Amino acid sequence: MFTKAALSSLCASRQAPISVAARGIANIPAHEYHIRFDQRVGRKRPAQDVLDRFKRLNNGMWIHAHPGRHKLRYMKDETWQKTSLYYETCTKEQCEILDKLMTPYWLRPKHYPNDPYSAYHVRHNINSPRVDDRGNFVRERKKVLMDDSTSQRFFKDC
Repeated sequence: MFTKAALSSLCASRQAPISVAARGIANIPAHEYHIRFDQRVGRKRPAQDVLDRFKRLNNGMWIHAHPGRHKLRYMKDETWQKTSLYYETCTKEQCEILDKLMTPYWLRPKHYPNDPYSAYHVRHNINSPRVDDRGNFVRERKKVLMDDSTSQRFFKDC
């Protein structure tokens, strides 16, 4: 049979892999990267992290603060200190992902008195916003219908 020392070493070796984090070094919570649904109502829940870190403009763009803008400011040069207080816009792909994480309520335009972002809510030289006044997504480009010869040439249903 096993001695007490052998059993304790076996138990210790079994417990070591369990204590390692399954999601990697950062220990990122599982709920942060996918869309959550409310169990009682059955509707999509907005991601609170997105609401805390980002601001959605009425034209469909998302902005966020410069990362690390308060870290060791005394060591940075004046140009960095000035530009770090600016807001950065998200890319088109990031905006689409953030829109998927939000509910239709947060996709509707919001109007506040004395809004500091009022100058940024309008996109110039673009005819249609990505979301209309009801919060529905609007296509910026028309769908292109292909003729039969093009579809038969490139797409085969075999």
